Amino acid sequence: MKNNKILTTGILALTAALFLASCSKSTKSAAFETEAMTDEDYGSGAFQTSGVTASAKRSVQSAAVPEAPLPAPTETSIERKLIRRGNLTIEVDSLEKTLTSVESWVKSYGGYIENSSEWRNGLNITAKIPSARFDSAMGEASGFGRLRSKNVNSTDVTEQYYDLDTRLSTKRVMLKRLNAYLAQAKDIKDMIEIESKINEVTSDLEAMQGQMNRLSNQIDFAEININAQLPANQNESGFELPDAGADFRRFAYNMLKFFVSFFITLLYIVVFGTPIALAVLLFYWLCFGKVGILRKLFQKARGKKD
Repeated sequence: MKNNKILTTGILALTAALFLASCSKSTKSAAFETEAMTDEDYGSGAFQTSGVTASAKRSVQSAAVPEAPLPAPTETSIERKLIRRGNLTIEVDSLEKTLTSVESWVKSYGGYIENSSEWRNGLNITAKIPSARFDSAMGEASGFGRLRSKNVNSTDVTEQYYDLDTRLSTKRVMLKRLNAYLAQAKDIKDMIEIESKINEVTSDLEAMQGQMNRLSNQIDFAEININAQLPANQNESGFELPDAGADFRRFAYNMLKFFVSFFITLLYIVVFGTPIALAVLLFYWLCFGKVGILRKLFQKARGKKD
């Protein structure tokens, strides 16, 4: 009896397992067939037979989704992207020699001068130096004169750089897909819609590429700003004596300017103050003087009360 029960239970369990396996196989087969049909329809261009607007939209939407997510840089393989800047203030004995030294220094490091300016007792130069040689370049530049101040700072743009790089890759994939769909399109309306999307993606791609070029240049070339100044009371020829004549001329100019301003102020008072004073006197004469209109009115009002 017990053997019959065990045998019956085993048969039921085996039947259930076979049934579940059959259902799973049917589901996988149906899913595989559906996926194969979808890929075949898109590959052969059969999607265009279902309607102009729907097919064009499906092409654009399909292009907007990459086939596989782009691999993001891991913590172990990531390369830090830094924008480095340095500022130097030095005191020198000759601006001409300093400028020559800076130009030779920039060339020796494979960089270039971005901008420069010079005045009577100083000059300012902004140089671009390969980032890999930034530290040694800063150390050498400090020796151009007597160092007065030195400042170094770095900006981490790693996240910004890789985010922009990923978006650029995505846009390129979209553009490639859209061009493939355009080659398969047979309807004019489909072509117009896909070309419009291609123009939009191309414009975005060019703008993002410009941003990437500027960012890459800032990363690859560090900025070093050198401010060189001559000592006080010294010019390019040597010690500069105080110019007594210039000081006296400046004093005379300031005195003359003061008296001119004083005279103009008096003139304003005479021109604008005289009519105001005459108007006040006329008002007093009419109201309280000989004519005394208001004075007489007050006297009459007081007489009536009495």
